[in-house]
Amino acid sequence: MLKLFDTLSRRKRAFRPLKGNLVRVYTCGPSVYDYTHIGNFRTYLFEDILVRYLGYKGFRVKRVMNITDIEDKAIAAAKREGKTFRELEKGKIRAFFSDFRKLGMARPDIVAKASGNVRQMITLIERICAKGYCIREKDGVYFDVRRFRGYGHLRGLKSRAYLGKAKGDDYSREGLWDFRLWKRWTPADGDARWSSPFGTGRPGWHIECSAMSMRYLGESFDIHCGGVDNIFPHHENEIAQSESATGKRLANFWLHARHLTIGKRKMSKRTGNVLYVEQLMDEGIEPRCLRYYLISARYRSPLSLTMRGLRDEICACGKARGIIKRLGKAIRSGHDRLGRAIGRRLLKGFEGAMDDDLNTSLAFKRIFRLLGQADRALTEGEMSRDDARLILDAVDRIDSVLRVF
Repeated sequence: MLKLFDTLSRRKRAFRPLKGNLVRVYTCGPSVYDYTHIGNFRTYLFEDILVRYLGYKGFRVKRVMNITDIEDKAIAAAKREGKTFRELEKGKIRAFFSDFRKLGMARPDIVAKASGNVRQMITLIERICAKGYCIREKDGVYFDVRRFRGYGHLRGLKSRAYLGKAKGDDYSREGLWDFRLWKRWTPADGDARWSSPFGTGRPGWHIECSAMSMRYLGESFDIHCGGVDNIFPHHENEIAQSESATGKRLANFWLHARHLTIGKRKMSKRTGNVLYVEQLMDEGIEPRCLRYYLISARYRSPLSLTMRGLRDEICACGKARGIIKRLGKAIRSGHDRLGRAIGRRLLKGFEGAMDDDLNTSLAFKRIFRLLGQADRALTEGEMSRDDARLILDAVDRIDSVLRVF
């Protein structure tokens, strides 16, 4: 049975859909104030592996991903570049999905832009206010975190000190901050303005994902994903505002991927410590090999990028692809007992590793070991054409998830 590590309960839990055979998954997508780097893509690739493996297990999956085109950083970037926020987003979104396709990722069933769901956000804020969780100020509407008893559970907040109102999307430190649901318009917001019962303005960042996930997946759904940097404050605030409005648990599982680092420093647009897909392609790294590198460690394990390490890992995957190519050229006739045994062990080893919280690292070790055995049998003349076919059938099934061979 598939087990996944749930951030909220801090343990691996057996996964079962809430309703029937359909798994409803919400994944936090890109913020389009800048281009998407490979650190971001580590998280998106983990989500792609999750969705593909759920399909492999026989589940139907409905995946929703948001595009954050309304937030403080996007508004500031548009102003800096002399564009409207709608003009800013076009090139960034196009580049994102171009890299998305190059890395072999399946497009989500629904891609929801924040700017296209403002009406749903306004309705949700009204529900939250009707339950008594709103604080109305001259500059907008805030969520009163002291009213929500479970605030801080996802992050495991140690400090329960009340720190006042968070005027922006980023917090200076962890603690109890009243966060913004609606910001009244100021000239600095440019064309990012909508009419609402709270005055002309724009939604806060956190309300976006609550409104869009609930619109497309329902008030309770199966899995919510993101990077570890989303845990606090973003996902913490999502839980507070969603569950205060509905009285229901928002997501049954919360899954978070660890950062990709360069030189032990988090890859971040803010610090400039970033690499992009196009840069690595210019260095001769093909996208399929980059995909392999970014999923070679389990999503909850740290992964530090060096060009030497990247090239060494790619060599391992390249060797495996060479073996697969040679298997495709096997011509000797004979029985298929060897191929049946190796194929069965390939699938069993892969599924055992992936059922343990998507342990791709262990899955690759098992695959490479068995492919090595097949290669030796091929070299020694013990591999028939029928043997090779059964092994390649197993590899094809596995690669419907991994997409690297």
